[in-house]
Amino acid sequence: MTERLLLQGALAVTPAAVRLCARCGHMTGAVAHACRACGHQGSRAHTRRLLVWDRPSDTPVLAREDIHAHHARPPHHLLTIAQNVPQRLILSRTRDHGISLAPLGLDGLVLDPRAGLHIAVLAAAARHGADRPVMTVTENAAANIAAYGTLFRRHHGTRLRYALHGRIPYDDPAGLHRLCDVHRVSPPLRELFLTWFLPLCSLHLRAGIPAAQLPGLLKFWRRAHLARLARPDTPEGELLAELRRRVAAGDMRWVMDVRTLSRAIPEDPVTHGSPNEPEGAS
Repeated sequence: MTERLLLQGALAVTPAAVRLCARCGHMTGAVAHACRACGHQGSRAHTRRLLVWDRPSDTPVLAREDIHAHHARPPHHLLTIAQNVPQRLILSRTRDHGISLAPLGLDGLVLDPRAGLHIAVLAAAARHGADRPVMTVTENAAANIAAYGTLFRRHHGTRLRYALHGRIPYDDPAGLHRLCDVHRVSPPLRELFLTWFLPLCSLHLRAGIPAAQLPGLLKFWRRAHLARLARPDTPEGELLAELRRRVAAGDMRWVMDVRTLSRAIPEDPVTHGSPNEPEGAS
């Protein structure tokens, strides 16, 4: 993708002035600030060849169509914040891990992870045969990565979109486990609550889930699970078809409807992913 963008003239490899950590040589960016690799405060000026994008002034870095349809109203404030980036974006960084830019003659540099993240999602989508990939991300994270992903959200007819979600209070896993113990929630049901139900809630409650709301959500989850046990073993196809239509139309209110939610609960606990992963891991 990077080579194609270079050939098209969208990206360029050109000398640019940056700051390097005076202690470890880590590239801290275009302006002086503390080194994120070793914490040293001092830096020195340096000019070297870098991969850059000089974005046209009339090119938005994030548009309404880049947001998944489950958002009924355009997040205008996010579109404005995402646009607040320098005219020249440096897309090469010094990192221990990443997509190496050595084939472009940029030894020791990798593609900026904020761009590489989009490529990773597209690669996963291609591997799974998904032609409409969606990246789940908080609004804050989207504002930080959108500009760097502008040129990397499309590839071979595939377009990547963002699904904005609210933050989930996973900060106190021991407290969550105690809460489940108090309400006599079994380990399999707890796993579904943490890794399946709360992420769905975060798509509906995009402002974030307050920690104080967890007990109420857990009680609601138990009610939905009891309703699931009382439902027919095989849900009627019409009900599931209607649920899919609501999801496709961006209507996530069904998450807080006991009857509808009970129809959607999977038979087996989710085993991939971890509720202890940091925000943005999704």
